[in-house]
Amino acid sequence: MNVSAPAKKRLLTGDRPTGPLHLGHLVGTLHNRVRMQDQHDCWLIVADLHSLTTRSRREQIGELPELVHEVVLDLLSVGIDPEKSTIYLQSGVPAVYDLAILLQMLIPVNRLSGIPTIRDMARNAGLKDDEVPLGLLGYPVLQAADILMARAEVVPVGGDNEAHVAIAVELAEHFNKLYGPVFPIPQAMVSSTPTLPGVDTVDAGSQHKMSKSAGNSIRLKDSSDEVARKVRTLAGPAGATPEDLDKSPLFAFVDAFMTDKAATSALKYDYLRGKTKADTVHQAITADLEVLLRPIRERRAVLMADPGRIEEIVVDGTIRAREVAYQTLNQVRDAMGLESLWSGLVAATQRRAEARKRPY
Repeated sequence: MNVSAPAKKRLLTGDRPTGPLHLGHLVGTLHNRVRMQDQHDCWLIVADLHSLTTRSRREQIGELPELVHEVVLDLLSVGIDPEKSTIYLQSGVPAVYDLAILLQMLIPVNRLSGIPTIRDMARNAGLKDDEVPLGLLGYPVLQAADILMARAEVVPVGGDNEAHVAIAVELAEHFNKLYGPVFPIPQAMVSSTPTLPGVDTVDAGSQHKMSKSAGNSIRLKDSSDEVARKVRTLAGPAGATPEDLDKSPLFAFVDAFMTDKAATSALKYDYLRGKTKADTVHQAITADLEVLLRPIRERRAVLMADPGRIEEIVVDGTIRAREVAYQTLNQVRDAMGLESLWSGLVAATQRRAEARKRPY
């Protein structure tokens, strides 16, 4: 007797096309995506709708084709396989707009306004409190619509987005309680390096998480010289205690990227004793980063030599996502009674039209 293999769990995560992906993305979620694509049905969103929350001017929208191309190029360069992962354009799936509106009806404003990442995004975009758009406040609801639309069960995220997945969980549970079991309950998967500090290419850049919009990132496509220059902006900790090292952005890079744990321990020990200076730490980090980033650059060069391939992958993935999204939306409308409302109106109109054709 043939026994079919169990269905793979669906994994969903994504990136806003607001700039090239960077090392924070790599350790925060990209490594997990590559590792899990063999065992999961992976869905990866290029979240251009989310980018509109802070970049809605016409000229900024005009930059999206290039930015979308760059994000997908980064994804493929780190090892995402389009044969194993569905990569799609968020705005190309209109059903998610409808689902987001329906989910907005199920969550109070106070629950959203207390999420700290919303304030961080507004600050990085240079928005004052009275300039924050409704779309930014509702960012986690649209994110929940992405997750629930795809019926995702696993959501790899950086540490700052774990609170957003919690919103998706709450909405799924609340919807299922009100209308019936439509949505699986998603589960966040947080990286062992949930956040990575930035570099001091801008004032106090290392005092905040690495971010595309903050200008404090080391991009995956940066050259060897550029990576080394940016690493050198990180100052060594002023103090010389283990606690100082734990709080130091420089040694956060040591922990994230140095692969030889014995060498890492020796480096920290020598630094604490004053036998090693910050420039030696910079060199050690840069050497391991070069080993990590070289194959990414090589894959990127191969992909860039195949014009149109990136766009083809996005279109194919978006067509698949649209099919699943409309199936989910139909289930939601049925569960809520909205589809029966519409079909009842249509049926009444059809009966009236037929009655008018009856002879006296």
